[in-house]
Amino acid sequence: MLLFEQLAGSQSLRDLVSGYNSKGAHHYHLGTRSIRRSSLADANSTRPVPIYQETFFYLLDQLRKKLPKKEGVEMVRLIDSTTIDLNLNQFEWAKFRTTKAGIKLHTVYDPNAQVPVYFEMTSAKVNDCKTLATLPMLPGMTYVVDRAYNDYAWFQALSQQGSTFVGRMKKNALYEVIETKIPMGAGILSDEIILLSSNKAKKDCPTPMRRVKFRREEDGKTLVFITNDKVRSAEEIADLYKQRWQIELFFKWIKQNLKIKTFLGRSENSVMIQVLIALIAYLLLKLVKLEGQHALSLQEIARLIRLNITSRRSIFSLLEPALESPPNTNGNTSQLDLGLFFT
Repeated sequence: MLLFEQLAGSQSLRDLVSGYNSKGAHHYHLGTRSIRRSSLADANSTRPVPIYQETFFYLLDQLRKKLPKKEGVEMVRLIDSTTIDLNLNQFEWAKFRTTKAGIKLHTVYDPNAQVPVYFEMTSAKVNDCKTLATLPMLPGMTYVVDRAYNDYAWFQALSQQGSTFVGRMKKNALYEVIETKIPMGAGILSDEIILLSSNKAKKDCPTPMRRVKFRREEDGKTLVFITNDKVRSAEEIADLYKQRWQIELFFKWIKQNLKIKTFLGRSENSVMIQVLIALIAYLLLKLVKLEGQHALSLQEIARLIRLNITSRRSIFSLLEPALESPPNTNGNTSQLDLGLFFT
């Protein structure tokens, strides 16, 4: 039902129920009858979340199998979070300020496949750094993060397991320069090997790091990166950080095209399920795009499915109308009689 809500663009629980029930003749094969708002709301507050988590990861695995194989593609993951505001009167469990409530969606994103590979939902008051302990970190991977993820112990752990990272350095970070490199590449102002020198940093991250100072051409803003990568050029380090725009575009897309800003249930369980269903819908749309191998955007695919959610036709004929044979009119070219009568 909630997947119908996501793909059909239902605006409320009443909208979902009335829309679904009006198409009873089209979903008999699902083994369902008409649904009630109260039954659906109660079920979402008690259904086990792991069922939807398993479905998400199953679809993610299917999607990865369909991705074209590319030689020499870097294993990069982007880490970021987005906040979803909630009504404090309805979602008291998500309170994070005196007058505000909200949740955070902490996400690990694959920029090559353009899909989230892991996510975790918390209250909006949870600091981004606190989720690093639960996010899966793989050896040999490169992680790109913003300044909110400055955690020296995490930097050290990544270095020890053979992973690399690129992040923004805090303005007040204490350090000493142990080697200066010649700055090379567009926008590169400096390239240094440093040791973090605060008492906490000396304890948590004694490994030498690299500090790259970069001026962005489009607005002249200066960015300072910290990384344990001593192999890539300074320009490549800056290019890695630029990839962060992809996860920001992903957050923007799901907020504009899926239902994760208004919720059909008020419990934490209901909210988690609806977020999971939204991400499952996203993966299904990506699978359709990959399988069809056409130039339609994800938004165009979502719109076509929304308008034809109960149509009995191949989804690929829907996306490629030229592949579908025209209806047989027996030579009658007059307007189709829809059987609508008004008095």
